[in-house]
Amino acid sequence: MKSYSHLYERVISRENRLEAVRLAKHSPRIRKAIKESGKTDEEIAEEAYEWIVNFKNAHHKPIKIKDGMSKKERTIIVPTLEELIVQHALINVLKPIFTRSMYEHSYASLPGKGAHAGKKVIERWIRNDGRNCKYCLKMDIRHFFDSVPHDILKERIVKTFHDEKILRMMLELVDVTETGLPLGFYTSQWFSNWYLTPLDHYIKQSLKAEHYMRYMDDMVIFGSNKKKLHRMRKDIQEYLEKNLGLTLKDNWQVFRFSYIRGGREHGRDLDYMGFRFHRNRTTLRRSIMLKASRKAKKIAKKEKPSLYEIRQMLSYLGWIDATDTYRFYEAHIKPYVNFQKCKRRLSIAARRENRNGVETCRVQTVT
Repeated sequence: MKSYSHLYERVISRENRLEAVRLAKHSPRIRKAIKESGKTDEEIAEEAYEWIVNFKNAHHKPIKIKDGMSKKERTIIVPTLEELIVQHALINVLKPIFTRSMYEHSYASLPGKGAHAGKKVIERWIRNDGRNCKYCLKMDIRHFFDSVPHDILKERIVKTFHDEKILRMMLELVDVTETGLPLGFYTSQWFSNWYLTPLDHYIKQSLKAEHYMRYMDDMVIFGSNKKKLHRMRKDIQEYLEKNLGLTLKDNWQVFRFSYIRGGREHGRDLDYMGFRFHRNRTTLRRSIMLKASRKAKKIAKKEKPSLYEIRQMLSYLGWIDATDTYRFYEAHIKPYVNFQKCKRRLSIAARRENRNGVETCRVQTVT
């Protein structure tokens, strides 16, 4: 395993601190906090030097939220402005190290990846290699974020990173919770993906999985032999327990994937990453379609929907555009939402926000 040192100087550099502030401002909460502080990005970056040098986790009270389109209840920890900027400064430097070893078909929370990129790969597999996509193994890890063992993760961190100050920051971030990794921390998505990288290489190199994809802790393996997939599942379970201190959920499935015979579809489609994959088409998960149609009707009743609602609706449109659901769009979305008008409003709002930011900087510079 390659180890890395002399990273801390890059983390505390002025250029990196400014970039960390810029990235942290992608969060509306952080943008608002910085605006209310009356300080420029440069002034925040100067203060960030002390935040990094003296980094210590703040005291947090976990909160429960309804997450994403699934509205699944999750417990998260919201980082402070200072913590989020420190996390971005750290990950800016560690990102190339983390990604260098990562499996190419890991798609959650990584730059240039995501559900839509993963969708295109799965479509290519099932439509161009039917022989090796005859059966499907679908599984995920039980309470993944809450279950990552600190001792195993810390041991791997210590073996990989030899810069004492970087180590102190990383181990401090692991210890923000007594067990597992905190949902809500920017570092958690990177630590978790990196933590599962050995599993990815075990599945591809040792188990010789032909087509394997991971979306955080949700995994899919396609194969030509049902018995072989069952054996893989057992080997993966053993590997997880022995090497990573994790376990698979009991709801794993091995099934005959969708195929066309006599003009009719047989087998089962794959429900994954919000999509439903069939042999010859891809649709949206039904729950997402229902939420999109309800949101469209809600917007139609308002004279002036909020920018948040408009962003939500445009997000749904992105999902619809990526799938074979145009008839659904025509019947349940198009009659209720004027997307050109929505996009114009967002564009005007973005220009206004940028203009206000520039004016604030000018006033502070003159002062």
